[in-house]
Amino acid sequence: MWRALGPGLLMAGAAIGVSHIVQSTRAGAEFGWQLLGIVLLVNLFKYPFFEYGHRYAAAAGESLLHGYARMGRAFLAFFLLLNTVTAVVSVAGVTSVTAVLAGRFFGIEWDMARWSALILAFCFVFLWVGRYRLLDVVMKAMMSLLFLATAAAFAVALAEGPAAPPDFVSPSPWTAAGLLFVIALMGWMPAPIEISALQSLWVGAKERTTGARYSMGGASLDFNIGYALTVVLAVLFLGMGALVLHGSGETFATSGAAFAEQFVRIYADRLGEWTAPLVAGAALATMFSTTLAVIDAYPRSLAVGYSLLFRARGDEYGRRRHLGAVAVCAAAAVLIIWSFGAALLALVTLATVIAFLAAPFFAFLNLRLIRSRHTPEAQRPGTALRLLSVVGLVYLGGFGLVYLWFGWLG
Repeated sequence: MWRALGPGLLMAGAAIGVSHIVQSTRAGAEFGWQLLGIVLLVNLFKYPFFEYGHRYAAAAGESLLHGYARMGRAFLAFFLLLNTVTAVVSVAGVTSVTAVLAGRFFGIEWDMARWSALILAFCFVFLWVGRYRLLDVVMKAMMSLLFLATAAAFAVALAEGPAAPPDFVSPSPWTAAGLLFVIALMGWMPAPIEISALQSLWVGAKERTTGARYSMGGASLDFNIGYALTVVLAVLFLGMGALVLHGSGETFATSGAAFAEQFVRIYADRLGEWTAPLVAGAALATMFSTTLAVIDAYPRSLAVGYSLLFRARGDEYGRRRHLGAVAVCAAAAVLIIWSFGAALLALVTLATVIAFLAAPFFAFLNLRLIRSRHTPEAQRPGTALRLLSVVGLVYLGGFGLVYLWFGWLG
């Protein structure tokens, strides 16, 4: 089972980050347990579209990007048009949070852009030296450590009880302003749907590394363990926000350095000083694993996708193309972070809202491909999964329209 794990845990590493550390904790801090149902629902309705990434790669022996190209170059071009935007913004969003947590953990007061450049440069060297095999090994270790550290912190918070006084009245999230936050929460919960294409590339990378085909059983086991991990950790982080921050009188800071300090200090003040390294280490491990995963995966998808679209000569999985795309995405991300200055939550909100508005389009591409003749008939999803996919499309599209109505039309 341990050998079968890999791409699913990389997906979990890409997912468990801003959506958990910032958005889930913030949801619990502001609204208590009221948004637990929304967190579980969005994970349920996005499940099929992520599952199709593993399913298609194992069944067809190629990535979703190859499948989009088989349906027609227009489908691939449409994916790349959206993915180019979401790639740069997503890398900027996750790296900025990693940067502020690294500054807090190491006690070095650099600005977000400088820390971000250092972190992305380290990731570049890591991927250059280690390739997929090292990424696979490190991610397994970090995900195991992260889960244990987060579960321990949640257990302490649960034993201590909620910080809110007995007569505290929780604000309702079902207002116009609250709905805008709910949609931002769902944008990266558990991850942007285009991560499914990146999963399929990781499946291919694992096959090339091990020299063996990935079975449907192994792919299903790997994906479901990784996805379950993201859901459980989302609930744990929401619970820590609800138990420790909700009703305490504290509100989330909007600047990066203040957020990092507040995130760690409030937990330490409530649970005891000994938990400060635990919370800080778990948070930094979460975000670093996310940054490492997305800076590998988004450029990998762009390099392969544009090679297929323009029918470039040579291997579309070429290492130079991948590392070149990593360098371009990293530079663009640092530029975005620099332009936002210290406004961490503004950058996070922008990234998550863009991801949510693009989600129905990525979901449609996956559903169309998995039901097409390019997927072996025996490996196409059953009735229940297809029905869940349709409901999920309606759910994502409906909330997208709600955001456009309340957010843009007032």
